[in-house]
Amino acid sequence: MDLLVVSRQDPASSAMGDYLIKRYPFTENNGLLTRDNFVLIYIDKIHLNYDNINLNVDFPDVKIDRVIFLSKHSSSADIKSLTVHATGNYGENKLGGYPKTLSVSDPEMMTQSLRILKQSYRGEKFSVTFESTHHGPYLDVPNYYIEIGTTKEEWQDPAALFAVTEAVMLNHGNNYPNYVGIGGGHYSPKITDYVLENNVNIGHILSKHDHETADESIIRQAVQKTPRCAGFIMDKKGSRSGVREIVRGISEADGLELIVI
Repeated sequence: MDLLVVSRQDPASSAMGDYLIKRYPFTENNGLLTRDNFVLIYIDKIHLNYDNINLNVDFPDVKIDRVIFLSKHSSSADIKSLTVHATGNYGENKLGGYPKTLSVSDPEMMTQSLRILKQSYRGEKFSVTFESTHHGPYLDVPNYYIEIGTTKEEWQDPAALFAVTEAVMLNHGNNYPNYVGIGGGHYSPKITDYVLENNVNIGHILSKHDHETADESIIRQAVQKTPRCAGFIMDKKGSRSGVREIVRGISEADGLELIVI
């Protein structure tokens, strides 16, 4: 089953959850809202506080295979966007999770969500993009965030809510190879564009903002926490030289593909 998590403290998350169950009615079953292979729950706190939510909430006779967090996106630059990203921390755990610990990413489903967002959103107000891995909570099952940014006006936008709903409910994944993204800014535009133009998936993304402290151990962890990882997609100009060398070394040592863009 896929667990959809809606936070009552997050106005965008609440709007997304309420819109979703209006378009796709769920049935209450033993206190849970269910539909097909989905379980939807409302939580009282922000998602960041729920490490291993798949284990800590009582799901009678239900096995959770993945978790999808419906969330707001905040941007000091007021960037209006529809985003997806994996969870975990390359450094400190300022926003949930554990220090220097990545969750299990969900490359097939997360990247397919990105594609459906791109197809379903017909307006010009929002950009559709990846974000790099940058906060918790920590989970040991595949999971990802899908977000609307950045203000109350955007969180209530019908076209954005429609696109997010489609990206969640009509997503059946794919069989494309999975990669770790390396480089670029927080939104990794070159990696986003490459993925939307090619039959590949992305799990974790290590943006240039984290390259100064990134070492071989955390990059190998990104590979390990990207299921069925085939290698790396690296934004060469958007990567520091030290990280480029580490990635090339891991690729050669472990027989992983390195796609340089």
